Amino acid sequence: MTGPQDIALTYRSAVDGSDQPYRLYLPSAYDGKHSVPLFIAMHGTGGDQNKYFDHPDYGNGIYKREAEKRGIAIVSPHGFGTTEYRGMGENDVLMVLEEVCSKFLIDRDRIVCSGQSMGGTGTTYFCTRYPDLFAGGAPLASTYSHVILTENLRHVPMFYVNGGDDWPVYAATGPIPITERAKELGYDHISLWMIPGVGHNTMDVSTERVLDWALEQKRVRHPKRVTHRAYFPIHGRAYWTEIFAIRSIGTTGRIDAAVGEGNSISVEVQNVDGFILRPEPELLDLDVAIRVEVNGTAAFDDRCEALQQIRFEPEGDAWKARVEPRNLRPYTAYRTNLIGKVGRAPTAENVAGTTTLGNWITDAMREATGADMAIATHRHYRGVPMRDGQDVYMIELFNWLRPFNQTLARFKMDGKTLLEILEDNIRENEPGAEQFLVQVSGCRYAFDRSKPRGSRIVETDIDPERNYTIVGYSSLLTRGDVLHLAGRYGKIPFERLEETNLALAWRTIDRAGGILDANGEQRVREIGKAEDKE
Repeated sequence: MTGPQDIALTYRSAVDGSDQPYRLYLPSAYDGKHSVPLFIAMHGTGGDQNKYFDHPDYGNGIYKREAEKRGIAIVSPHGFGTTEYRGMGENDVLMVLEEVCSKFLIDRDRIVCSGQSMGGTGTTYFCTRYPDLFAGGAPLASTYSHVILTENLRHVPMFYVNGGDDWPVYAATGPIPITERAKELGYDHISLWMIPGVGHNTMDVSTERVLDWALEQKRVRHPKRVTHRAYFPIHGRAYWTEIFAIRSIGTTGRIDAAVGEGNSISVEVQNVDGFILRPEPELLDLDVAIRVEVNGTAAFDDRCEALQQIRFEPEGDAWKARVEPRNLRPYTAYRTNLIGKVGRAPTAENVAGTTTLGNWITDAMREATGADMAIATHRHYRGVPMRDGQDVYMIELFNWLRPFNQTLARFKMDGKTLLEILEDNIRENEPGAEQFLVQVSGCRYAFDRSKPRGSRIVETDIDPERNYTIVGYSSLLTRGDVLHLAGRYGKIPFERLEETNLALAWRTIDRAGGILDANGEQRVREIGKAEDKE
């Protein structure tokens, strides 16, 4: 096959056995004999695999036209729709990438990940979790990310693009703190282009520059130094290192490994209970012994052949190493890392004010952080429900709690202010009114919608005069469409924590002996509905 070709393709998904669509453009430069660069274009919320190719909101195919001029292939995954490219959506992108690279001549050293809005946020997600796959990332109109994972971009250039007139939540919660952190780390290959006078969609003015930038990038295949953090072992592999066990679940495990003089590797690990090194012949002489120091102490001095790997596990205060056959879990493997089993599944179903999912996740956040209270809403929730009795694999947490995967925010507030915020979220006659209702841990309240605004909370154990430490998703305070703040949007100081709600979900299951079970305690009670139910 030669270009130009605009092709609608499918692959068989490991998630559910369905045929999942994707769209591929091969430029005229594709002659079937020489490899071409690949640009992954991920659509935004509500989009599909066709949007980048021919939708008026996306410049009526401007990316395809400009890619043709530059000899770049473009692939656009479906991502199972609106999944934030996590869980099943994450697997979709990895499967599409593998499919295209196996069926067409793609230069694997010149693959750039990009996307618009949700796709832009997904771009940072992929580049920080799979840095060895990409030559670079170009997130457009992206938003929140885990800034602590910026370290993982040591060898991955990033070109953030945001409209200067975009909704403030976007650059403010993702690209700005990420690029600031990159400067602190000395990473001069991560930049932000804020385009004055442009809103959420910059494609009409940014596409040519983005693709020119993409053409300049080339993957670093064999870095002498690897720095990588991971919340989950399924994201623990980077280049020739892999974290396979995290000591304190909920925060990141970190590895910083460097090839040194004399056929040696120095490794620093934090919050890691097991890691693997896969020495590469491009970096080390595999015919002689390799010396490895872990946290300043000698841990290995022996040979490791090309088809072998070195596994390190703690033994008392030291690290025990053993050589074993090399084993790489494919990135496209889906149900791995079994972490538990469901008893009664927590759900987002509102029963007289309370949801068992709200109880479960707020308990997880409060217990892990030591806060007096935890709050959450189900605004925008579109997760895949757990089923009673099912096995739980790590990747399924991403599907279950979708779209939420943010670091937590901890803040202080007096009871009077908190009650005003809880009351502000008791709404009616507007879309998503029930999803705004605040779920809680560490307190309870009852409300009556028939009463005038300002007096709807009729029972509570919250003391208006007391100051509380409260924890919740960071988006509750940084996005104006997740929680009503009684006129205080942007005015509540908070501390951004390292923990994420997803990592704490795993921690809670682990601490419960691998059991995920609902808590039906009635903490939020709507007067009238509760009595009717009884």
